Amino acid sequence: MQAAPPSRLIGGCCTTTFRASCYLATRRSGFHCVNKAGGNKGHLTAFVVPEVTHSQEDAMPPKPFPVEIKLEFTGSSRKEFDWKSRTYSAKRSRGPKATVSIPWFKLRTDLKALARNEAGEAHSERISKVLSESLRPADWALVESQIKDALHQGRPVHLTVCAADADELYFLPWELLTIGNGPPFAETDDCVLQYEYDCEPRNEPEPRPQGRILFAWSSAGGWVPHEEQLSALKEVCAAARFDFDPENDVLANATKQQLAERIRQSSRPFTALHLLSHGKELVGGTYGLELNAFEPTEGAETVDARRLGTLLFAKANSLRLITLSACQSGDSGSPAHPMRSIAQMLHTNGAPAVIASRFPLSCPGSLELTHTLYTRLLVDGVNLGAALSTARRRLRETGCYRDSRSLQLYARGGDEPALYPFNPPPVRPSGAAAREELVRVCHEALSRTSVEPLEEDAPELFARRNVRPGIVLIDQHEAIGERRWEHLEQEVRRLAAPAGLLRSTFNERGTAILYYGFPYVPLALFAGYLANTRLVHVLEYDRGRQRFTWSTQPPVIHPQLEVTCDFRESGSAARVRISVSNEVNGDVCAEVLPESEVRLDLHLKLTLPQKGIVQSEAQVVEYAKDIREAIEKNIGGRNEFTSVHVFAAVPVSIAFHIGRALASTGLPECYSYNFDGRDTPRYKWRLGLKAAKEGHPSVTLFNPSSQESEVGHG
Repeated sequence: MQAAPPSRLIGGCCTTTFRASCYLATRRSGFHCVNKAGGNKGHLTAFVVPEVTHSQEDAMPPKPFPVEIKLEFTGSSRKEFDWKSRTYSAKRSRGPKATVSIPWFKLRTDLKALARNEAGEAHSERISKVLSESLRPADWALVESQIKDALHQGRPVHLTVCAADADELYFLPWELLTIGNGPPFAETDDCVLQYEYDCEPRNEPEPRPQGRILFAWSSAGGWVPHEEQLSALKEVCAAARFDFDPENDVLANATKQQLAERIRQSSRPFTALHLLSHGKELVGGTYGLELNAFEPTEGAETVDARRLGTLLFAKANSLRLITLSACQSGDSGSPAHPMRSIAQMLHTNGAPAVIASRFPLSCPGSLELTHTLYTRLLVDGVNLGAALSTARRRLRETGCYRDSRSLQLYARGGDEPALYPFNPPPVRPSGAAAREELVRVCHEALSRTSVEPLEEDAPELFARRNVRPGIVLIDQHEAIGERRWEHLEQEVRRLAAPAGLLRSTFNERGTAILYYGFPYVPLALFAGYLANTRLVHVLEYDRGRQRFTWSTQPPVIHPQLEVTCDFRESGSAARVRISVSNEVNGDVCAEVLPESEVRLDLHLKLTLPQKGIVQSEAQVVEYAKDIREAIEKNIGGRNEFTSVHVFAAVPVSIAFHIGRALASTGLPECYSYNFDGRDTPRYKWRLGLKAAKEGHPSVTLFNPSSQESEVGHG
């Protein structure tokens, strides 16, 4: 290995660089699949370019098609950007428009700290929190749930951010958005964030020619690792048997004129441009690229974003991918800068896909990016999203942590050809075969249902899905309706049966599930507990419209759950009261769970609990998220608690999601209590969720005159 050159970044900032050599079950009594007619259905010390081999990913079967999610923003102010709060219209894929507010004044200091690479994670975490909270009115909790479900099913996620009349939004590091309590989006495997600007998709000839890679570099602004990057490209192309000719496909000491001419005049078109140079800050704060001047004696010439975009795309060309190996090539300098970033300008001018760095890019990071990106694209044949996801992971693993967060991808959402610059994209199934199947699960216990949800009840849910004929009916009303508690244990076992109808339906893959009906709260909660990480959509019964549906009104800021904690010195039980539909009274809970046993009283409540207050699935998911976070914070991992007792006055939809939250928190045995004002005591029975799932006795019935149970299974 040769001696290392002076320490630097690609752009002049200091770091050490190194050279390199570069499911339906059969019918059972009470559990049916029925049709409408009532019939049955059943994160470098030294960087060395490794030998190129097929990656582990290549040995695995191809991943399913990605889940595409888009966040579209529209600005509401044309005033000059002033770091004050601004409101925007926001819309998620197939969702309604909502008004969101971004408190820019809260972000300013932390954005500067992030750009300066200040030590610690506090500024990044604060940015993440502000971004997530700003998106709450746009149903971000529901988007998080969809992303989690997709990843659980092994499907990649492509999240596209686009904005109209709001260029400042491209300045924000949306890669820091977190998925629930997980890592930032950019650090989640199989998750890719794309930035889309106002540009038209390219119409390309069929079949598309494969083209070539043009490697252009300039050291006019200082030393760059061109030998190392060239070595990486040569090795990858050799392994992929991709035609790369160093004599004709490399442009050394590139000037802007040479770059433009080489791209336009080649008889064999270039598919990709890999451009290595230094980035330089311009007057006004934005950034340009330092290329060689036309006259060699003049040294470097800084080309701004507008001139570069015009040079490369003055005429139609074949470039599908531009990789900018240069510092701050994705940085506009300040929010809503009229020059925009280099990457944004190139994308706007017609580049289907542009990869750039928001911050200074280290030399080791640039080498790892080059090697991993092209290995995944050329050797493994994956799409650009998967290649970039792998590159981010490799950057973290090799210590280039900041580089992994800095990378940006500009590409139109859903533009699949843009993500396959060297190969035609895979053929997607069309027509009915391309649509996910929607399975409707009706749970009857407290009472029967008289209507089934149709497309007009949940247009977003039914859109682009095939509805499976019939209803998966969980009929427990005949056995335990009208408070026939003597059959509870038997019905719980039937509900929990591994090969039973409910769990078999939840175990299906490639389907969407809709759960609705009139079960008792503990049974709805248990159904969610069985679903666990499986995403299941829910609908609530609207008594005014007499339909299972959600509000059709535009999203509003719904009331938030208030959390109070009362920690005590004795006892071993954690009591969780959830007051949404009605107030859960602690004295009534004490009829079956003595206060002497309660070490913690955790109460989540609305200021004014009332029936019908839950208006959307996004509201349900957000409440469930708040409940889970409160339980994890105050109960999870604490050995003083031997049991958790849930008293919930909630609609069926929230009960179901509470169950999902309890299933994945690693808690001790959790009990759900059933309330009926006609019973004595008013909480007549409880259900042990863990015991029920394992097929053990799980139902406790309480005597009228004492807190002892008639059946002491709990």
